[in-house]
Formats: sequence, structure tokens, C-alpha cells
Amino acid sequence: MKFGVNMDYALPLVGIQRPNNGPELTTGILKDLGEALSQEMGYKPHWILLPKKRVAPSLASGNVQILCHLNEVWQPAIKDDVWWSQDIYRSTNLIVYTTAKPVRSLADLNGERVGTVLNFIYQNLDSSFAKKTILREDGPNNESNIRKLLNGRLEYVIMSNLEFNYYKKLYPSLKETDLGMDNVMTKCAVSKKSKLSIDQVNRALSSLKKTGTIDKILRSY
Repeated sequence: MKFGVNMDYALPLVGIQRPNNGPELTTGILKDLGEALSQEMGYKPHWILLPKKRVAPSLASGNVQILCHLNEVWQPAIKDDVWWSQDIYRSTNLIVYTTAKPVRSLADLNGERVGTVLNFIYQNLDSSFAKKTILREDGPNNESNIRKLLNGRLEYVIMSNLEFNYYKKLYPSLKETDLGMDNVMTKCAVSKKSKLSIDQVNRALSSLKKTGTIDKILRSY
């Protein structure tokens, strides 16, 4: 099964090593979820690592059969070119900081540089970024942004609840504010040019939920 993975993510979603023969997926929520889903469906996953800008064309063309941790909001260009699975788990963006003043509303970020990930969509902040009332500072992933935050090069970073829960264990000084930004239920997207059945995918996901496998994967990070 040609299983796509957005390699612009970092842990806990994706852990990648880069030996001489190229990047290799070694750990992370998406690897564990992909392995569990493939096994449930009777396949062996063949990982295809993609930068975010290649996710949409790879799914639309059928070069990738399935890719998880997606939502129609994040990939509007292909929302009708793929089959969308049932909901898997919630993702919401948090405002993360350490010693900066607490954030109670987006207005508190006016004039601030905020760490974001290159090419990622932040629906609730797009208008502020466009007006430059909040200054977007892109990094390759949120692992890089966390380093900037801890080194005092940024005051605030935007990251998902899954990422925050992971980094909070490593760096207890992290604080967060949840304003309900970009709150979506993640799904898997199945290319309409794939022979995979969306019904088969949904049955497998239902089984993984029922057995507690998905919750176990999320808790392990």
C-alpha cells in the first residue's frame, strides 16, 4: 500500500532519519497509525515521504494511495479528488510560549513575530498575517520553532495540541493558550485513482478505535 507521509511535520507526528541513501521514516504517530491501518487491511505499507506542496498532486494522480492526518480545509484544491475517511482524532492549533505575556485573545499578538511552518495554512490567522498585524515567521517544522522559542528568538509559536503535548513532556516550561483555532477532525484521504476502497479504510479505522489502538498510539507520544 503506497502510504504517503507529509515529511514537513516533526515529532510527534513524524520522526525522520537522514542516512546517505535518503530520508527514512523511523517513528511517529503517522508511522504507527499507518502500520496499524495497513495491518488491519491486510497490506504492508510502502512509505512515500512528501513535502507538503507535493501532497495534493501525489494524491490526485494516484502516486500515493492514502495519506492520513488530513482535512478538507488543509487541502481545498483536492477535496473532490479524493475519498475522505471518517474522523480519526481532533487537531487544534495552540499559541505556545514560555516567558512572554499570556495570550487571552488574538489581539494580544498584534505586532508580534509568531513561529509558523512554511506552506502551512492557519485559517484563523490568515487575515492578520495578510494585514501584517501579526508577523508570520516560517520555519521548516515546529521542532525548529521550539528551538527558536527556547533560545529567545521567538516569543510565540503556533502548533497543534498533539505537538504541544509531546514537547511539554520534554520542556515543562512551555505554556499554551487554546483559542479554538483551526479546530478540525483529522481524516485519511484516499486517492480516487487508487484501488483501495474507502469502505475498507473506514472499517479498519472503526476497528482500531474500538480496540483502543488509536488512543494508545496518541498516548505513547
